[in-house]
Amino acid sequence: MSKILPAAVFTAFAVSAVTGCSSSSTTATITGTEAMRGQATGAAAVSGQNGPTVPLTLTGPVNTTSSFTPPNSDATHVTVTFKTPAGNMVVNAVAPDAGQNPVPNPATCLMTQTTDATYVVVPAKSTGKFAGATGSGKATFYFNAFAPKLADGKCDTNENAEPVAKGAIVTFTATGPLTLKS
Repeated sequence: MSKILPAAVFTAFAVSAVTGCSSSSTTATITGTEAMRGQATGAAAVSGQNGPTVPLTLTGPVNTTSSFTPPNSDATHVTVTFKTPAGNMVVNAVAPDAGQNPVPNPATCLMTQTTDATYVVVPAKSTGKFAGATGSGKATFYFNAFAPKLADGKCDTNENAEPVAKGAIVTFTATGPLTLKS
């Protein structure tokens, strides 16, 4: 029995050593919930040719900053690149209600719009800390502003009418699981 025990211990050690060596050559991953949040108010919420640029804070597996500007299209399927100091996170997004323009309330001239989207991270196009990352999630873009009033007191519903900056707010939030290769 004394010869069997050392052989069993040696075999167990050898198996764990080989397993340890093989696991050190594999790619480790980090998984967590990545959240993006930001808002713009006043003039910043109604500026920009495509819409406002919302500064973002990202927290989770990658803590960094970025920004979001709505795509210059009414497409419901778009690719969005979040450029950050830690690298670019590229996502394919689907927003079924994209392209709908907010209609002002005739009594108050208040315009609100919420665009919900789902997204999937594109590992091959993402860079830096996001290179090879996988994940998905949900995002919401919210817009709230007053339409200008015409001389007769009615709301200006012309699609080229610029919303009033005072009281305007835009928010962007997104959250979902993200797995990074390290």
